[in-house]
Amino acid sequence: MKVLNNIHMRHLLYLFLALFTLSCTRPPRTLDLQGNRGARGLAPENSLRAFETALSFPEVTTLEIDVVISKDHKVVISHEPWMNPTICVTDSIINDSIGRSMNLYQMTLEEIQKYDCGMAQHPDFPEQKSGSSFKPSLKQVLEFTADDWPGFTIETKTSPKGDGLYHPGPVKFAEILAAELKEMDAAYPEVDLMRKVTIQSFDVRTLRAFRKMHLGVKLSLLTDKNTSPDELMDELGFPVDVFSPREDLVTGEMINWCHFRQISVIPWTVNDTARMQELVDMGVDGLISDYPNRFKTLVY
Repeated sequence: MKVLNNIHMRHLLYLFLALFTLSCTRPPRTLDLQGNRGARGLAPENSLRAFETALSFPEVTTLEIDVVISKDHKVVISHEPWMNPTICVTDSIINDSIGRSMNLYQMTLEEIQKYDCGMAQHPDFPEQKSGSSFKPSLKQVLEFTADDWPGFTIETKTSPKGDGLYHPGPVKFAEILAAELKEMDAAYPEVDLMRKVTIQSFDVRTLRAFRKMHLGVKLSLLTDKNTSPDELMDELGFPVDVFSPREDLVTGEMINWCHFRQISVIPWTVNDTARMQELVDMGVDGLISDYPNRFKTLVY
């Protein structure tokens, strides 16, 4: 009987150790690795070519894109609400007169897409492979990526000074963007598009407008201020899903504060591989980079 009891106890001990080991095993860590403007360092920014390039790297989970509004109330992918003369070309000749006078809010989508914004080699990105590109609409981007369905971090390019000049006011801007998202969500019901979308902005006004809509999208607060996240979110009026500071502002204290409140920290724009790894080791939840090909070097 004593032998049987010893065997029984041994089996219980093995079972306990196995359960203990399983309970202590952490799930694999995941990072939201985002291609900034698609893959700005490798292809013309915010173009279909850049989005295709970004998605060619298996580490990329999300496309970071910028949106403005056209005269005919289409959501257009563009970092500036005007034609940037550094990257936009007309008739294959860089036109120095292109600039803020070429206001996208005063142009229809058809007029905007007559301009080439890919042939000019960006001087800041020597690895970028130029090629004829146009500013796509949000609808075109979503349709283009329909086979892959990555995440989408959509930055609203608004500011109080631009209201009525370069874009509609924040509520109207949000309504136009939300309408296009709803249309595409209805077109692809199997995808649950809203779950894949994060709306981000430096402008707290559009974040407030989206929060009132209850669309189910995540909200991300961008900042380049050396200000604590609690102060910034007090100003905003509510905690966001994602806090996105400029990469040099990230601290361990910031990460701990956000994580305690279940807020993800995803800094921008991180192009140096050593800094990428340093931030990952600090505990960030993702990275935004012009060079998504460099994500493969990360260890986590």
